[in-house]
Amino acid sequence: MIGDISGGAVDSGKGAPLRVRFKFLLGELLLGEWRPAFIPVVLEGSEKLPEWPALDTLPQSHVPLDAAGYQLRRTFVTRFPRGVSRQGPWLCYSPRQEYLYFVNLQGSFDNYLKLRSPKSRQNLKRSVKKFLDQNPEALKIYTQPGSMEEFHRDAVSISSQTYQTLLLKSGLPDSPEFLRTMREKALQGEARGYLLRAQEKPIAFAWCTARGNAMTYQVIGYLPEYADLSPGTVLLYLILQDLFSLEKYCMLDFGPGSAFYKEAFATDKLEFADSYLLRPTMENRCKLWLLWKTECFSTAVGSLLDRVGLKKKIRQWMRKRAHKLRAE
Repeated sequence: MIGDISGGAVDSGKGAPLRVRFKFLLGELLLGEWRPAFIPVVLEGSEKLPEWPALDTLPQSHVPLDAAGYQLRRTFVTRFPRGVSRQGPWLCYSPRQEYLYFVNLQGSFDNYLKLRSPKSRQNLKRSVKKFLDQNPEALKIYTQPGSMEEFHRDAVSISSQTYQTLLLKSGLPDSPEFLRTMREKALQGEARGYLLRAQEKPIAFAWCTARGNAMTYQVIGYLPEYADLSPGTVLLYLILQDLFSLEKYCMLDFGPGSAFYKEAFATDKLEFADSYLLRPTMENRCKLWLLWKTECFSTAVGSLLDRVGLKKKIRQWMRKRAHKLRAE
């Protein structure tokens, strides 16, 4: 049975095929998507070598007919060339070099905050204190299977109004299947849903899941009309405070990709690439070529807009557009 996971970083943990959502993007604008299935192959600690993986350990005969090939998680950035290439019997797609930002949760929360500059630390604490003075019971944490329905309902009500959902279609899934997944995670002790309220109204959420001693920041969102209260920053501060106090996890994984909040809160980052091996069919060739050319064009346009100072303005326009769509 093939599962369906949003985003490129998926791992069944059992080698079962999972679908990966490839997005045809122009900047942050979603033009289309392709969802082939792959067998996930994870880079384990004993295998952290630049030449990993050896192609002869990944035969096509082990790939079911309803799967395209293998997803290679977090290979060395030098293992395969960026873009589309032929690697033995496979088509290889290595879309980009990624950074994985994370917070080292060892030690105390106070010592973690001391890693910031005095001015940044003071501004952060002031924002959080101002919010909590007005909303002393602002944070609610959901960890039990029976509470997942309430968290899912409130989180979806927020996510449905964000530009990530309205324009990028990458918000929290509003489906019985995803709620069932949340309950399963909670049953395994691997779920932490965080909800932030202002005057009793849910305004921000974060869905986090654990794997071993690592917690991952999966899906987040906040109501745009409350942006002046910095709800995302306040919520992340409280999440980190909670995780440090638990003394259970060694890291909070922000996932791949760059964002201002990741750079501001992370203590470390890793450089890696997710790569994909696909059967060399004509359909796969055409779609991979289109994916890569779209990626290259989007990157070039983004760099140009950034140089002339328009990238931030376009992102603000997209948020305003999402607000207009929400009003309609």
